[in-house]
Amino acid sequence: MLRRLVLPALLAIVACSSDSTTAPDRLSMAGAWRQSGDLRDPGTGDTLIYLGKFNLVQSDATFSGSGWQGPTCSPSGQVHQGPLADPIPFAVTDGALMGRTVTFKRDICSYAGTFADGTNNRITGTAICRYSRNGVDYSFSGQWQADKE
Repeated sequence: MLRRLVLPALLAIVACSSDSTTAPDRLSMAGAWRQSGDLRDPGTGDTLIYLGKFNLVQSDATFSGSGWQGPTCSPSGQVHQGPLADPIPFAVTDGALMGRTVTFKRDICSYAGTFADGTNNRITGTAICRYSRNGVDYSFSGQWQADKE
């Protein structure tokens, strides 16, 4: 009888104990992130593929910072002209981290994404960017991702 009670008790102790080396890290947007995207404008037929960075600071569930991206190009290798191709830094604003979901903005774009399952250093999602240039209205949307450095 004692053996039947000892084994379940030991299993319960092992199951309830925590090992700090396996606990997941708290999700944070703070730090440097490499970002990239693949955006399309169905109205103009333009396609953009870009690389860039975000440098972010976080306070509780909000964050802000700066970013840059460029050069951008189409799959045919043509360089897109416009603010999405301009490597001048921009402000990251209105950042919010809710659970595993991330939302934020820059002057002409809105981003939404989620931390990839099982990670605290990779976000995938969508971006929408709108602006006018030389009398043409652009409305890009598509996939976006970021990896913490």
